[in-house]
Amino acid sequence: MITRLFYLQVIKHDFFKQKSSGQLKKVIHIQPHRGHIFDRHGAVLAMSREAYSIYATPQAVRNIEKTALTLAKILNENPIEIQKKLASKQNFVWIKRRVLPDLKEAIDQAKLSGINAIQEEKREYPRGQLAADMIGFVGLDGGLAGLEYQFDSRLKGSPAKIIIEGDPSGFRLISSKANILGRPKGFKFGSRHVEPASFDGDHVYTTIDSFIQYSAESHLAKQIEEMEAISGQVIVMNPQTGEVLAMADFPTFNPQFFFESTQSILKNSCIVDVFEPGSIFKLVTMSAAIEERIVEPDSMVTIPETLQLANRTIRESHPRSEDEKDRDDKPASEILVHSLNVGTTLLAQSIGDKKFYSYIKRFGFGQRYGVQLPGESNGILRHVDRWSAVDIGMMSFGQGVGVTPLQMVSAGSVIANGGYLIKPRIIHSVSDYEGVTVKANQKQVLRRVVKEATAFKVKQMLEAAVFEGTGQRAKIPGYRIMGKTGTAQVAGPGGVGYLKGEYIASFLGFFPFDQPKYVILVSIHSPKKYISGGMVSAPVFKRIAQDIIHYYNIPPDAIEANET
Repeated sequence: MITRLFYLQVIKHDFFKQKSSGQLKKVIHIQPHRGHIFDRHGAVLAMSREAYSIYATPQAVRNIEKTALTLAKILNENPIEIQKKLASKQNFVWIKRRVLPDLKEAIDQAKLSGINAIQEEKREYPRGQLAADMIGFVGLDGGLAGLEYQFDSRLKGSPAKIIIEGDPSGFRLISSKANILGRPKGFKFGSRHVEPASFDGDHVYTTIDSFIQYSAESHLAKQIEEMEAISGQVIVMNPQTGEVLAMADFPTFNPQFFFESTQSILKNSCIVDVFEPGSIFKLVTMSAAIEERIVEPDSMVTIPETLQLANRTIRESHPRSEDEKDRDDKPASEILVHSLNVGTTLLAQSIGDKKFYSYIKRFGFGQRYGVQLPGESNGILRHVDRWSAVDIGMMSFGQGVGVTPLQMVSAGSVIANGGYLIKPRIIHSVSDYEGVTVKANQKQVLRRVVKEATAFKVKQMLEAAVFEGTGQRAKIPGYRIMGKTGTAQVAGPGGVGYLKGEYIASFLGFFPFDQPKYVILVSIHSPKKYISGGMVSAPVFKRIAQDIIHYYNIPPDAIEANET
């Protein structure tokens, strides 16, 4: 007897402990919820709702043909394809993934043998195509593009299970503890110590303003159609913080049906595509010239109508009037106000190759910002050691250098905020599923590019460019608008040569004059009706700015342009 007890209690102790533990423990599987994506005001841009995935156990299906017809009618699928799945030799086959609860209920009511469902989630985008290029989309197994891809590991949560000790009847013991297996994503406490929501995905809060985003997308699409253009982009940024308020790309897509669009449409051109900016780049050249004390806005500069630079003749985009033909001496401010290519080239030559290259880099070109969106491009900026004799002239007015829309709007923000390059950001914060902030993105000043006085002088010139120069179609009565137009040739395949008759029309502007809060870049590709940035893109800037002014009740400036 004693020997038997010794055998059971000592030698077989671990065996019986494990066996009894298995009988008295209950396993609860936790299926995490995918986190939402919000705009800056808490409006939902992407969310998940209850859904079910229908599957079959083929060996358990009694009448394959009848079952296939019933499922096809409920799910709006091809009955032949379903019949093939039901005839499979496999033990498990998917019929359709992520259907809404009403379809699952209809299948349940049909009482089809061998047909069952697993509860999952279905991703939805309640605002349709709004900000689609930024938000991205998901496939069956996670994020595939945009923020859905970039933050997939945070959004999707962590599958886990809870093991609870109980009595032989299955009731939990009062003194027992829940043994949690998995990685909690949050810290919601409740009657069961850690609730299942703890494993749910994080929420992502963007800097996007849904109203401004809608305005940008609407006016961009309308103008592209009106101008018979191919595509275009708009970015709206707060120059004081680097927050991206809108990022519009046309043509666009509905993330719910992303599979209907080509890869060229699914990519985010605002950060992926590179274009030659043309004359909007002149603000970089002018800033460098003033910073280096080469000119002041009122300095007189001798500017011929043409300039021979190695084997290239630099010409103005607009022929001079009869009154101007005999007047080569002009104030330096006219170089920016009236967009003079020859004058810009002369400034760049005075700055010098290496110093000018340094300023281009300081303004943020030729490098990624790490904006937390996939696919961001460096742009194209050859090292100064590889420049030809004509490159300094061509680059001075935005040809021969490739930029992304994000880089260009960030450079404009340098002038708007008084001379600082601020890292652009699309993410405001990340919270756990219960709304507790786990990460907040702060303003990040990368460097001072030019002195505040330099930025102010360039800002005044940009105001004059709208008031009396090439950007007059961006004027808004009562408001001091700063801006610059650009009309650039489109580079040929592999960056060799230029495509005949193809142009990129751009406008880069900001407002209000004191402490500007909105920098807007409009870039429209290959317009046919008109080709200049002043005719094509400046009106889009104006319409978006007017929407912002009216929606946020921004008061007029006390002094209108050029009245000081």
